[in-house]
Amino acid sequence: MKHGLILLLLLVANLQAKDALVIAHRGASAYAPENTLPAFKLAWELDADAIEGDFHLTADGEIVCIHDYSIKKYTGVDKRVEDMTLAELRGYDFGKWVGEKWINTSIPTLSEVLETVPTGKSMFVEIKCGPEIVPELLEQVKASGLEGDQVTFISFNEKVVKRLKKEAPQHTANWLVSVKRDERGRLEPRMGKLMRVLRKSKVDGISTRANEVVDSAFVTLFKKKGLGYHVWTVDDPQYALALLEIGAETITTNKPDVILSALGR
Repeated sequence: MKHGLILLLLLVANLQAKDALVIAHRGASAYAPENTLPAFKLAWELDADAIEGDFHLTADGEIVCIHDYSIKKYTGVDKRVEDMTLAELRGYDFGKWVGEKWINTSIPTLSEVLETVPTGKSMFVEIKCGPEIVPELLEQVKASGLEGDQVTFISFNEKVVKRLKKEAPQHTANWLVSVKRDERGRLEPRMGKLMRVLRKSKVDGISTRANEVVDSAFVTLFKKKGLGYHVWTVDDPQYALALLEIGAETITTNKPDVILSALGR
């Protein structure tokens, strides 16, 4: 029975794999330091369809690729990115925390990450700060020479995605949101609030965490509104296939090679 279910999921996923994108979460972060050029370059070597990275503004107005607000996880020094200049950040090693192999890995800038994107591939830019990043962000994306459909913006901040859709409608922008169920089994936030935010911000879709409670009815509702549904972070190939079955359009994963293999690609 289990074998038959897996075969069925494989069949469904294969039918949708042509359109589904496999996105390398912070690069191929299962194998290299997250949000670094080695991780992104490895993702391309593994044939990921896209990469996803997190971005903050520095004290001197540069845009750097890092997930946390502090550099402590990566360097052992508890300093906030927003309080440091790019030159100061470049003085720290962002690879050694993963292993000796990655010693002397620098924090990359947005422009450096954009430069790695090959023809026919794309990048998902997650904005971790507020709307103040938008002018410099759009300037650097434009300077990269990438096409509008090669760069997608994502953020938990409603104001950020709203401003991006207003100022750069040629790019897709998706709202990241944590969806949970309360003790009575009701969605939090309520569906009404979700739809209001999506309508006001004019974003293109929604992205939820993989382990959150969603089903085909939840996804279908968004698709009927012309909105995309995306999910992060999935390393289990069977679960990825199940998510594709209910309508996910992208799978963000730390192991792009594993998910691509499950899709027969």
